[in-house]
Amino acid sequence: MDTIDGVQKVFDLQKRNYGKSKAVPYKIRLDRLGRIEKLFRESHSAMIRALQTDFGTRDPDVAMMGDIYSPLESAGQARKKLKSWMRPERQPDGFMRLLGQRTYVLHEPLGVVGVITPFNAPIALAFDPAIDAISAGNTVMMRFPETMPATGALMAELEEKYFDPSEIAVVTGDLEVAKFFSSLPWDMLAFTGGAATARHVMSAAARNLTPVLLELGGKSPVVLLEDADLRAVAHKTVKTRLMNGGQVCIAGDYALVPDTRLEEFLALLREETRAVYPTMRDNPKYTSVVGDAAFERLAQYVAEARERSTRIIEIAPDGEVLPDPETRKFPLTIAVNPDPGLRLSCEEIFGPILPVVSYKALDDAIGAINAREKPLALYVHGKDRASIDRVLSETSSGGATVNDFLLHAGSRSMGFGGVGESGMGRYKGGKVGFRAFSNPKSVFEQGILGRYSHNFLPPLSGDRARNMLLSRIGLK
Repeated sequence: MDTIDGVQKVFDLQKRNYGKSKAVPYKIRLDRLGRIEKLFRESHSAMIRALQTDFGTRDPDVAMMGDIYSPLESAGQARKKLKSWMRPERQPDGFMRLLGQRTYVLHEPLGVVGVITPFNAPIALAFDPAIDAISAGNTVMMRFPETMPATGALMAELEEKYFDPSEIAVVTGDLEVAKFFSSLPWDMLAFTGGAATARHVMSAAARNLTPVLLELGGKSPVVLLEDADLRAVAHKTVKTRLMNGGQVCIAGDYALVPDTRLEEFLALLREETRAVYPTMRDNPKYTSVVGDAAFERLAQYVAEARERSTRIIEIAPDGEVLPDPETRKFPLTIAVNPDPGLRLSCEEIFGPILPVVSYKALDDAIGAINAREKPLALYVHGKDRASIDRVLSETSSGGATVNDFLLHAGSRSMGFGGVGESGMGRYKGGKVGFRAFSNPKSVFEQGILGRYSHNFLPPLSGDRARNMLLSRIGLK
């Protein structure tokens, strides 16, 4: 489906069908989740091939971990836990329960959910929110980006094979289709991408009072404390910063290093890069930057930094001329203590460039983080508990991992999301995701006291009821 008329037609279909049966039964939700699992188990090889076509070069292990693993795990967990999630959530009534009073929360579906997925992990970032939405009893339409034509075409074909469009639909098409998609009166719209585009999405959603869930990004810091194991941090920094060509929203965007250990850390980054990637240009496990525009943007970041006399370290294998516009392979490029006004200091880099900034005292590192917008992720490495707690308590981020990378985003119980410029709302976390796409409807069932409750509605008939109400709030 790649036209505005086609999108409107399927949207209207889902709206009509949802209205006929608001409370989607447990068995139907379970069946839809099972078909999602079946789709991934039977088609994951084709998905990886389509992703590789769109990227140019993409490590198949990255494709498996970044686009296949999470939806399969999420769908499997949802099927196991769904019945318990759907139960009414009893609230404390105390002794009033003895008089027949009951209070509880029903998590009812919202309706028709729109999902806008980015290019860097398009399948997972479409299906992770879709699985949460399906679990909650909604129907879903997923918009795949025009920069991923092979992937979008495959997912549209698979959707038609495994689902009726009234359940789940895939949308492709050009930028005009994308704008129209954002403008529809969804019951919830989930968007993953950059903050600049998110502002347009929110503006379009506001016209319909559509609630939005935004997973954005920002400049996620990596804080190395004085007692950090530098080699271990360097090794993991290289692997996470170069994973998927650096196109990961929760990869460390810049590193803060004690000035006494700066040169040691830079030397270790060189060693670990050459050990992990002895070749890059023709290495099928070294992922390309997606698209010429993104490649040129990264090149401009580096050129601007050089013009401002920033120390630049390009860590490319011997004999390989990189960056290479033909393959769109970009080496790990270190910018040492760049000027704060540079684009690579201000904007989310989303590529294999790593600013490394030295600091004298931990107060300086914390101040540098708080001088920027709140990031999607934060990483702190070291052993001193007091220093770790200071970084966690004196900064704000969507999530954090201590002495590792990425792992907070893989939790199936805590949920995942940003704060401020890095997003709003949390999903992808079992029950947390189920609730994100539900309306928590409060229900009060009166008991025996129902025959007396009219006495507490104005106008009050006497002092007794008035005194009882004032006493309850401490005014009598």
